[in-house]
Amino acid sequence: MSLPAQPPTLLSHRRKNIRSCIRHFTWSWHTIVMGTGSIGSLLAHFHFHQPGSRALEIATLIFFFLDLLFFVLVCGATIARYYMFPELWPAVLRHPTQSLFIGTFPIGAATLISNALAVHQSYGFAGSGFVYALWVLWWVDTVVCFLTTVGTLVVTKETYSLDSISPTWLIPTATLVVGSSTGSLLATALIPVNVRYAAVGAATSFAMLLMGLPLCFMVITLYLMRLIVHGPLDLNLILSSFIVLGPLGQGGYSILINSQNVAALRLVPSLSPEAIQAVCFCLAWALWSMSFIWLCIALASVYSVVRHRRLLFSLAYWGLIFPNGVFALFTVELGVFLDNAALNYLGAVFSVLVFLLWAFVFAKTIPNVWDTTLFDSPCATKLDEGEF
Repeated sequence: MSLPAQPPTLLSHRRKNIRSCIRHFTWSWHTIVMGTGSIGSLLAHFHFHQPGSRALEIATLIFFFLDLLFFVLVCGATIARYYMFPELWPAVLRHPTQSLFIGTFPIGAATLISNALAVHQSYGFAGSGFVYALWVLWWVDTVVCFLTTVGTLVVTKETYSLDSISPTWLIPTATLVVGSSTGSLLATALIPVNVRYAAVGAATSFAMLLMGLPLCFMVITLYLMRLIVHGPLDLNLILSSFIVLGPLGQGGYSILINSQNVAALRLVPSLSPEAIQAVCFCLAWALWSMSFIWLCIALASVYSVVRHRRLLFSLAYWGLIFPNGVFALFTVELGVFLDNAALNYLGAVFSVLVFLLWAFVFAKTIPNVWDTTLFDSPCATKLDEGEF
């Protein structure tokens, strides 16, 4: 009598060699830079701490250099991938979803610039010329943000249907919003040093925000229609539901910072700083309210899917950290702006939860990197199978 066939298990997975890992290295790895950078920002702006706290200073510096290390490693692997396998570049551009993740590169770079500025301002890291160096790097990142947003929308030739819409479409347009947030922080730092540069930075960041945020609203509207008509996303995309929090939270944060910059800059008499701040606060409060309801929608969507099927660990988990992190940072800044105790405590709770989420995802990533299961590129697989 023959034995029944055994079901396939994960033990059958074969480890990839270094060359194969590089070939299957995707743009999604930049979400690690984004997520780690958001933790650094939360530490730098944590509300409840003693001034000059040595423990918080050390933690902030650790996450800054850890984020810098991740950025160098991920960029190095990305460059090596397209140098060794140049045929993958057009394949990525033609892919309907992988091309969207190119925007994670300028977002991660903008987050790293923000953290470098926070470390410089709070702990005197590097000299006074460091701000100008970050200013130049921000302009480079701004150009990349524009090219990513416009290029991704133009190059992608895939035919889409309503049920294929997901929040990953927000990534290219969100680059402008995140870049705007970094520009507003740099403008704040430049006000006491160079008012002219600060004014240019504030105006540019406002313009980027007004370009990127409406585009994000259009995509969010399409995604809401998809939810109403077709219900929650499939299991492999369900964690992307939280991406909506990214542009909403980062946009509101940028509005608050820029409104404070306006009050410190010299404007023409017809522009009242008080009126601009009032309008900006109303917009920021609307974005925070929208972020909160989308957080509830994302949680409900994930629960409705994972209660029936098991969700295996993947790089998609790293996509949870940045959107929730910027929402927590937005809550912290709103509490400081209003001097409101409830928002201060809520921001602190959100910050702690995001840090715990980062620790969980980081701990799960290490063994999956070791056994190479995270190195999986749909583009490389399709090329190997001759589908492109």
